[in-house]
Amino acid sequence: MKFPLSMTALACAMLSTSALADLTLERTTSLSDSFGGSLSITTSGTIEIPGADTTSQATLTNFHPHDDQNFVANGSVTRAHERSDGTSTSTYNGTLTLTGTDKNGNPVNDSLTLQDLQVVRDGDGPVFSGTVVLNGTTIDASQMDDDTKRLLHRVLRFFAFD
Repeated sequence: MKFPLSMTALACAMLSTSALADLTLERTTSLSDSFGGSLSITTSGTIEIPGADTTSQATLTNFHPHDDQNFVANGSVTRAHERSDGTSTSTYNGTLTLTGTDKNGNPVNDSLTLQDLQVVRDGDGPVFSGTVVLNGTTIDASQMDDDTKRLLHRVLRFFAFD
C-alpha cells in the first residue's frame, strides 16, 4: 500500500508548479583572435519551463571576425532575450563600428546603432520593430531593406558564441 501512495505523492510533486523552480544563469564567454582582438559576452537571467529571460552584454574590442586581419569590429551591444511557449523576443541596444575590407576586398566603414531593435520570432519568421541607425541614416526596423537585414544578421551572429 505504501508503494502506490509514494508514487502518487512523487507524481504530484513533479507536476506541481511550485516544484518547478527557476534556474539562475550566470555565464561569461571570452574569445580572442590571432591579432589581439577580443569578444566578451556576459549573460545573466533565469531559465524555467517553458521559457527563459536573459540579458547579455557583448563587448568587441578590435575583434577580427573569422580571424580576418583586414576586418575589425568594435563596440558594445546589449541583448534582452525572452522565450516562452514558442515565441522568442530579442531586444538589442548598442553601437558597433565595422572597418576594413570585406571578403571580396571592398572597403567597409560602417557605423551601426541599435535603438530598441526588437526581433520577434513566432511561427512564420522574424518581425522587426525599433530603430537602426546605419552610417547616420535612421531606419525604422519594420521598413528595413534586405541588405540591412543581412548586415544585422551577420553582425549579431556573435551572440551565437553565448
